[in-house]
Amino acid sequence: MENDMETLLKISAHDNAAVKQYRKLARSRKERTKTGLFVLEGFRLVSDAVKNGAALTQLFWTEDGLARWQAEGLPDVLHGTRCALVSDSLAAELSQTEHTQGVFAVCQIPEPPALSALIHTGGSYAVLHQLQDPGNAGMILRTADALGLDGVIYSASCDIYSPKVVRATMGSLFRVPLCCVPEIEPVLAACRDAGVESCAAVVSGQAELVGQCLFRKGTAVVIGNEGNGLPEEVSAACDRRVTIPMHGTIESLNAAMAAGIILWEVQKAAAAGNGGQ
Repeated sequence: MENDMETLLKISAHDNAAVKQYRKLARSRKERTKTGLFVLEGFRLVSDAVKNGAALTQLFWTEDGLARWQAEGLPDVLHGTRCALVSDSLAAELSQTEHTQGVFAVCQIPEPPALSALIHTGGSYAVLHQLQDPGNAGMILRTADALGLDGVIYSASCDIYSPKVVRATMGSLFRVPLCCVPEIEPVLAACRDAGVESCAAVVSGQAELVGQCLFRKGTAVVIGNEGNGLPEEVSAACDRRVTIPMHGTIESLNAAMAAGIILWEVQKAAAAGNGGQ
């Protein structure tokens, strides 16, 4: 950092301008959209942001948080980032977790890629339409990271830069190409243009059974709302419908679990070279 620990700005006032901005960003989607900023809390998230080159504008540490930061060998100089120490009591009020780790940051929302640049021939994608649960939204992004997907697209879904979603991604937010769009039609059109097959995940009706159907190299799995699934017009606009066979009286799975199962099959097929491009 530009200042050593002895001369680092110390903040304890609850009405400090930087602290007030952090609070507003944490609670307001409108503020995040207006400013192009979002907040991070916790050592893992903030250090992942730094390691992946995210643009931080503000860092807050408690003394314990700063000591851990330095012990982990993270960079002392972050160009363009304001740094400050906050009191433990102020950190406890900023924290949205039960036990604060004493590390907070404000980060710039990256410029999303154009759909035509993100979706390419042979790529694998998760397309989330009207997904509203923050845990599901974050978990699917983590799954995409683990499976090596080429991108995740959120259509008319919850704010992926809300603190709950950001925490659920466990840092995958900084490693997976992603895009947020208000409508799904341009996404499906971009898939068609790139020769990427769109597969609607459904729970009923005529559909191919996951585990028996053959996925091609170049697939986008479209996952719908947790309670209502995909609208019929969206399913009809996709190239295929797929479903996970259920035993007993279970009708459906959690959206993140269903996405994980189908995406695993997609990536397994791609790795085996099934279906060509």
